[in-house]
Amino acid sequence: MPRLNETERLAMLDLHLPHWSLADALAGGPVVLPIINPDGTPGTYARADLVAHRAAYETLTDAIMALEETTLPALRSERNDLFGIDGTDVDGVWIRLLSYKALVVSRLGARHALARTVPNLGDVMVKDYLDIIERFHAHWLRVNTALPVAVPLLVGPMSAALLLARHAALKAKIKEVSDAELELSVKRADREQLFGDEAAEVREPNSIIARLLQYHATIQGNFPGQPIADTLPRIFPQEAASLPRFDFNWRDLGGGQLKTWLRDPGVDDATEVHLEEGAVTLSQAYAQGAPVQAQTWAGITMVGELDVLELRDATGHTTARGRRDTTLAEV
Repeated sequence: MPRLNETERLAMLDLHLPHWSLADALAGGPVVLPIINPDGTPGTYARADLVAHRAAYETLTDAIMALEETTLPALRSERNDLFGIDGTDVDGVWIRLLSYKALVVSRLGARHALARTVPNLGDVMVKDYLDIIERFHAHWLRVNTALPVAVPLLVGPMSAALLLARHAALKAKIKEVSDAELELSVKRADREQLFGDEAAEVREPNSIIARLLQYHATIQGNFPGQPIADTLPRIFPQEAASLPRFDFNWRDLGGGQLKTWLRDPGVDDATEVHLEEGAVTLSQAYAQGAPVQAQTWAGITMVGELDVLELRDATGHTTARGRRDTTLAEV
């Protein structure tokens, strides 16, 4: 939905700050905007407030980058290390569970019911880590009870108790990852609300964009036809009204999967489909081809209508916006 990518946002603000300085130096200056504060009281907004707004935006951006590039990758790596990055990782659970069945058979015999009911690892995915350990741990306890000699089964250095301890550590780490992902989503939403590059009907009135639009109106109203008005920097690279529209439709497939299909608007520079639903923001590659193209998305629980579906170019600019057409036939 944003019309400005990250680098363009700060660059756009850095064009407005010197322009505001010039406006402040003119007769009748400085330029001070009358505003309504968030608590409903009257207030003012000057160039210094735009400087503070920019600093707040940059602080949020730095926090987001730290979460994206440092905190979350480290937490996810620690989580995966606890389970094992693959079946050869000697420090993980995975490699021990691969050897578990052979050791059960060696202790109980191949004909024993527990030897024939060893849990299957299946496709190992992050969402299944805890369930896999729980199934093996429950089976392991029964094996220890059934052993003719009261020596608990060991798989290398791992016992049932150590497997349970790894489960607790993994559960705690998964929560850390989930908490950090939620924090990232909230900070992204806070940053978008602060900046205000959204549709007018949902834009926060005290956002940066709202204040810049008010600044433009003030300069154009107070200095019509003068250089200060003629040299106003652009806020948006392309106004929303000029963007092409395309029809799309969607169907909830269940299990966190969503299918969308859209009518190609023929925008030459569109390279990705961008979707937003609540805190979830996803993108996937897009190439012109069939008149109606379908996409499948994972990790989405639909609540009401889909928030955003749009096409973007390689720089992250929105090139076309979608509007749902419930009559558009599924492909």
